[in-house]
Amino acid sequence: MDEVTEGVRQRREVNAYNLFYSTVTDRAQPALHTHGVRIPMFFPVIEDRTADVTAEPDFVLYDGETCVLAEIKSGNNIEGRDIKQMRKCDAVDIETAEAALKDAQVRERLGYTGTVTAVEPVIVYQDLDEGYIEEAAEESTQFRDRVEELTNYAVLLTQDYGGQLRPLRGEFNESGNLQSLLRRGVELPQNPPDQIMLTEGMEHEILAIAIADVWGEKALDHDDGAEVSRTAVRDYFSPQHNVQPSDLDLVFEFLVEIGACEQVENHTYRFTRDRYDAVLDVEPQVMSESVEDYLHGSEQTSLTDEFE
Repeated sequence: MDEVTEGVRQRREVNAYNLFYSTVTDRAQPALHTHGVRIPMFFPVIEDRTADVTAEPDFVLYDGETCVLAEIKSGNNIEGRDIKQMRKCDAVDIETAEAALKDAQVRERLGYTGTVTAVEPVIVYQDLDEGYIEEAAEESTQFRDRVEELTNYAVLLTQDYGGQLRPLRGEFNESGNLQSLLRRGVELPQNPPDQIMLTEGMEHEILAIAIADVWGEKALDHDDGAEVSRTAVRDYFSPQHNVQPSDLDLVFEFLVEIGACEQVENHTYRFTRDRYDAVLDVEPQVMSESVEDYLHGSEQTSLTDEFE
């Protein structure tokens, strides 16, 4: 089996996020936003210090009543850590969910009161269906046990391009509008655009792709190109992501080295039209080789890892 590079893994993860995100847009049928469903939080940390519970779902769906804590996976491999993640989401009670929505300022931003009547953990896999579950469960006791334990804490859903977001196993805790919509299934687009550009971990490879996509494209509209500072990049991706300056320094070093942009002053860079071919090369380059390896070589990276 071919080894999946870090760049490919990150691209798949972002693709999975964007497919799920499309459920609230007009590209889906029914478009959940027309039923009052919003995504007030991306990659939140929902903490209940009293119960010593910290849940970190990828998305929160909210329709003014139900709070869905959604974890999105880019493959169909159900791992033990998935169960651990959903156990934590399942431990989030109504009061904790309301406090998180209050912190997210849903009243100010969405006009919702922040009242929660139900908390529903869901986990979404790609390329998973009833046939795969049945076959894998017959072949592997571990897989069967994991499905059973996982669905003690969350509703198991699948999603696919041009297919549906739909439940496979498990039951929602309560009845409600949002639960009914998800239970009936949502038709998904074949090619959703990138609304989410970074992974939860904000790795260097996907960060390089995102910066090249945003400012490399922007440069095409201006004769003198588009300049961007390190601070401007951090502001662009906040508050969903707190991109670290050290990560940006490394990624811009890579982008300059590959010829996608030039450094014009301290922590400020310029993308221009004549560099657009190099901008287009960023994604295929990081798909085949990590940013660290490109800059410092794989042997040097391995040596550094040993001392960390």
